[in-house]
Amino acid sequence: MQRLVLLAAVTAAVLAAGAHAGLRASCQTTEIRQHDEAVFGHFSTRAEAQVLMRRAAKAGFQGLKIEDEGCGDFELEIDGADKVADRVSFAAEARKAGFQVSFEQTGPPLQPPKGQVVGTFAKLPTLTAANTLALRLATAGFRYIDIVNVGARWAVVMPQVPVKHALSIAAESHKAGFRITFVTG
Repeated sequence: MQRLVLLAAVTAAVLAAGAHAGLRASCQTTEIRQHDEAVFGHFSTRAEAQVLMRRAAKAGFQGLKIEDEGCGDFELEIDGADKVADRVSFAAEARKAGFQVSFEQTGPPLQPPKGQVVGTFAKLPTLTAANTLALRLATAGFRYIDIVNVGARWAVVMPQVPVKHALSIAAESHKAGFRITFVTG
């Protein structure tokens, strides 16, 4: 019975119009994503991001950069996490060094291509709260996460999910204690 309720909820959400899918806050900077990114976190100030950047650099991570995403979002990341094997080994290396990382894909997070959906874990009032949730999700194995400003809130999303995987991801998310809602683009 629980599976049927979950299936109905996911199906309804996937079929719903993507209420936030095309939205981009006017304060966000336009980003040309050429590579998947390994993200160490999102911070409200460049100075906060620099603190973690120094710690990660001291642990041996190279190629770190702080990207101004706009809207008061400074992301600490490394480009080039394009291959699955690279992402798996990088996440393990980061975890060993005391960091959790998530991965951002190259496509716009709220505009999935045909046949894909966006999963939203939460819309939170602060970037700090969204970053905390993203790190909790990464710890639980949900690493394909992005944080996007949507109006006055911060959405923690799983972009570019093939529709055929939405139900199993929703079930896995539920089992891990998280709620995710999927919408089309």
